[in-house]
Amino acid sequence: MRYLILFTFLIFACKPKWRIDPAKVKEELQAQAAQNTERKIKVETRLGDFELELDNRTPLHSVNFIRLVKMGYFKDRYFYRNVYEIGIQGGGEYFDRLNYLVPAEYLDELRPVRGTIAMARYDEGNPLQSSSPTEFFIVTDTEQASRFYRKYVVFGKVSKGMAVVDSIKKERSFDEKPVIPVKFSMSVLDSK
Repeated sequence: MRYLILFTFLIFACKPKWRIDPAKVKEELQAQAAQNTERKIKVETRLGDFELELDNRTPLHSVNFIRLVKMGYFKDRYFYRNVYEIGIQGGGEYFDRLNYLVPAEYLDELRPVRGTIAMARYDEGNPLQSSSPTEFFIVTDTEQASRFYRKYVVFGKVSKGMAVVDSIKKERSFDEKPVIPVKFSMSVLDSK
């Protein structure tokens, strides 16, 4: 019994500290900015790989996302939603959500157009429209996504491999749920 308790403790002690104090999200992300300057990410899937480039004009979202990539949060995750004609959604699912939200960073010049990446958000108890820290979507249709302008923070784009994103979007699904969700893992590509 003693070994079981020790083993359980070690498992939890080694788990990355993904969570942030919900009352100090902006301050904590700003404090971590210097250690999370990378902006290019590789996404590996069974249908091929693609690359993302995060936008410096949304520093809270970019720092939060790159920090989670570096901590291994986006290893063996899924694109679990085919958002009709709009795009694909993936990351941490609702039941797996973290304890904080990322403050909104809406910019007129960052609109949800084909190839952009935006964070999802929770509607309940979220009057400031803050973003989920882990759920994101990639836009595949500009016209259909236009209604998302200033509702979801766009914080980057697909810089290479949009055909792979289109392949994931074309996977058979039922009521927005892929029949076989596409697993992905993310890693940092560069140091800037």
